Amino acid sequence: MKTSIYSELLLKSGAVNAVSLRVEGKPNFFSMRRNGSTNNVEAGNRVDFLGSIGFDENSVARAEQVHGDKIAFVETAGNYSQTDALVTRKENLLLTISVADCVPILIFDKRAKVAAAVHAGWRGTVKNIVTKTLEFFSDEFNSKPDDVVAFIGPSAGVCCYEVGEEVAKNFSDGFVKESLLPDKFVLDLKSANAAQLVGKGVPKENIEVSKHCSICDTNFHSFRRDGESSGRMLAAIAIK
Repeated sequence: MKTSIYSELLLKSGAVNAVSLRVEGKPNFFSMRRNGSTNNVEAGNRVDFLGSIGFDENSVARAEQVHGDKIAFVETAGNYSQTDALVTRKENLLLTISVADCVPILIFDKRAKVAAAVHAGWRGTVKNIVTKTLEFFSDEFNSKPDDVVAFIGPSAGVCCYEVGEEVAKNFSDGFVKESLLPDKFVLDLKSANAAQLVGKGVPKENIEVSKHCSICDTNFHSFRRDGESSGRMLAAIAIK
C-alpha cells in the first residue's frame, strides 16, 4: 500500500524526502498531526511513515508552525517552537513539517549539503519565507542558486483555492484571478513560491512542482475540504 510520494529530483541529488498520503484503510486515513502525541493512532501512523523511509522519532526535527517566517538552524532532533522553516547540514536528521493545504517546500543544496523544510501558507508566502530561507543558505553556507534543487509539494491548487479580497490583495496579478463567485478570487500559491525560488536565481529546471491539489484530490488531507475533521500530512527531508 502506497503511503507517500517523493521528489525524484531531490532523491537523485542526495536528499531523502517524502510527503505522506491520506490512505483509505489506514487508521485516521494516515493522519499525522504536528506533535504526534494527540492519540495512539496518530503516533502509530508516524512510526509507520518514518519507518517506511528509514527513520524513527529519535532522528526527527519537528517544526511547530505559526504561519510566520522564522527559520531555525537545527542539529538535533526535537520540537522547534514558533518556527516555519527548518535548516540543517547534519546527515540523517529528518526535517518535518505538517500540512493540509499549505505548501510544503523541500529544498536541498547538493554542493553545500544543506537541506530545508519550509511551511508556506499564504501568510508565510507573503512574508517571503522561501526567499528568506535561500538567503539564509547563502549567508550562512555560501550557497549558490545553481546548486539548489527544490520540491513544491501537494497543496491547495489554483483549481480550488478560493480566497477573499483581503488575501488576494497581497499577491500580484500573476498569481490571482477572479473566481466565478462574487468577491472571490483563486490563488496560485504554488506558482507564487516557485517565483520566489526563481527570483533568487534557482534554475527552473531545478524546481519540481507537484500537480496534486490537496483540496480536490482525496489522496491528500485538506482543511479546506474537511474542516476541523481534516487530518495532516507530513513532509520530510534529510541529507543521506
